[in-house]
Amino acid sequence: MSKAVEERLLREWKVNVGIIEGSPIPTFVIDRQHKVIFWNKACEELTDFPAREMIGTDKHYMPFYGTRRPLIADLIVDQDINGLEKFYGTKRVKKSDRVEGAYEARDFYMNLGGQSRHVYFMAAPIYDDTGEIIAAIETLQDVTKEREMELSLKEYTENIREELEKNITLRKTIEGIIEGSPIPMFVIDKDHKIMFWNRAFTELSGYEGKYFIGTDRQYVPFYPEKRPVIADLIVDNDINDLEKYYGKKKVQKSTVINGAYEAWDFYPNLGGKSRHLYFLAAPIYDDKGEIIAAVETLQDITREEELSRNLKEYAETMENELTENIRLRQEIEGLYNYMQTVLESSPDTLFELNSEGIITYASRGRGDGLEPSEIKGKHFTEFAPAHKEYLIARWREIRKGNFRPFEMEVLTSAGTRQYHLITPCPLKGSKDRYVMVRREITEFKELEKKYYESQKLAAIGQLSAGIAHEVRNPLSSIKMSLQILEKRLQPEGNDLKRFKIAQREVEHLEELVNDILIFARPGDPKRVPTDLRRTIENALEMVEKAVLDKHVDIIQQIEIELPHPNIDGVMLEQAFLNIFRNAIDAMQDGGHLQIIVRESGNQPHELSIEIVDDGCGMDEETLTHLFNPFFTQKRYGTGLGMTQVKKIIDLHTGNIEIETKKGEGTRVIITLPLNVSE
Repeated sequence: MSKAVEERLLREWKVNVGIIEGSPIPTFVIDRQHKVIFWNKACEELTDFPAREMIGTDKHYMPFYGTRRPLIADLIVDQDINGLEKFYGTKRVKKSDRVEGAYEARDFYMNLGGQSRHVYFMAAPIYDDTGEIIAAIETLQDVTKEREMELSLKEYTENIREELEKNITLRKTIEGIIEGSPIPMFVIDKDHKIMFWNRAFTELSGYEGKYFIGTDRQYVPFYPEKRPVIADLIVDNDINDLEKYYGKKKVQKSTVINGAYEAWDFYPNLGGKSRHLYFLAAPIYDDKGEIIAAVETLQDITREEELSRNLKEYAETMENELTENIRLRQEIEGLYNYMQTVLESSPDTLFELNSEGIITYASRGRGDGLEPSEIKGKHFTEFAPAHKEYLIARWREIRKGNFRPFEMEVLTSAGTRQYHLITPCPLKGSKDRYVMVRREITEFKELEKKYYESQKLAAIGQLSAGIAHEVRNPLSSIKMSLQILEKRLQPEGNDLKRFKIAQREVEHLEELVNDILIFARPGDPKRVPTDLRRTIENALEMVEKAVLDKHVDIIQQIEIELPHPNIDGVMLEQAFLNIFRNAIDAMQDGGHLQIIVRESGNQPHELSIEIVDDGCGMDEETLTHLFNPFFTQKRYGTGLGMTQVKKIIDLHTGNIEIETKKGEGTRVIITLPLNVSE
């Protein structure tokens, strides 16, 4: 992740935190797993629970309830509408008309933040760009004063009714109660004449009561033309007109006072200010249950509406910011995962170095068994101490701007040698940071070495083939001449012995010449469907004398229904003959030679031929040179037998493997494809 992206994400995160933290509305936010992700200062002051104890937990129920239970935000996150009725049915829960998808409720707490409080809740969902709920925001408002005013109004209404019923002389007392109430209110009688108009209402409306008491002009502070207010409709018990005049003002029956109705409305100019008002009008009954008057109270809820509007704006802003952050995070994570996959799947190792040569990043999969955390913070020369001076010199060149790749031969902890190609380059977008790419080229070096050796061997092979071809005819003449001289002279004693030695050496040279010609010019195999069992038996017949001389026990395990592969029987017979000779030579008298031929279950199908002896075996050094031309440990060996075997198997697109251990015998495993195109 680049520094610019990190700074941008941090800045956007701080903006989100600042929006909620600076809000005067007690607010908290939970995520999809019901964990608190925001708990602002206003919420701390209301609940007396600090944010550090709440954020990251699901304990947001603790300030409100003694036992674990869901809050409205939890039910909104889970879209558990039935749960809203279950847990908040008695708390006046209802769907919010101000914020889409939100719910609101009221509740009373004996001890919330060290005080008894009436609290108004509003919880709203936060959606992602696919419309899925990813979080919920819940705000709280201390409406203790409003609740107390409602209860006070109820008490006032009851007192008024009792006082009116008892004695008219108590009118002045009632007037004092109403006049001294901090709640803006007025009272009308059954004839819609204003009976009371208190000081608080004068301050709210800007109209003095003395000009209105005794009149039916209670509409004047609110409307330019005459029309009923809620108290007028309550007096007339005209419930239908409540819907007519206040249907758009969210009118509803009061859950606190029997027979009362409440509504909300906005006035652009009331008492010199634009205001949002909350109305509550209640009937006053006589002892016969007849309505004789109505009292209407008003509450300026402009601040609450502004807070609600701000909350909605905050929620929308937060939703947009969260959506953008989620999108950016997904893009960054996708890019990061892509880059990590590329780096980890690459055979190369990437290091990032600062201006001092300290490793600040190392990709995985280096093959050295070290985790990136063990690499970071160390100087890059620490991992090749034998070449420290050379690497320091190269580092000086890199610092000067010379980014020429260089090679190194290093000794691993296992004692093996490796060749590394180091490619340095500057890190784009930075001044003093560099990237070094280390590629292991050991295999390439070995292939390069083998290539040069093969070129040499090819030249030697061509030269040897030419010499062998020229030598073969004179050898034939010498062999024939020795045979003729032996018949004519009929030597005896040492002379006969010398004749036999000369004939044996000529035959040895003839065999060597033939092996060289086969090795140098093997020709293409003539593939035809061939009985592999017959080919193996032919090769065994050619070593029959050696088998009998050493009393070798031949054990054949060849499948009965063996398919006939497309092979050159003559070539394979020569290959088996060379392997059998080596096996017999390696065994002591009375050894065992096991031949196992079966069809392999791999796809495509193959034939597997295993030749196992219990001879002397080979050490690792011998095994590494086994297929090299002219390598032999026999006194009269040509060193081309196993080289021929390898070449014949390769010409048949097969494979040969050797498993051996000194003193424990050898297992030769040959696999040949069944269907080879001619």
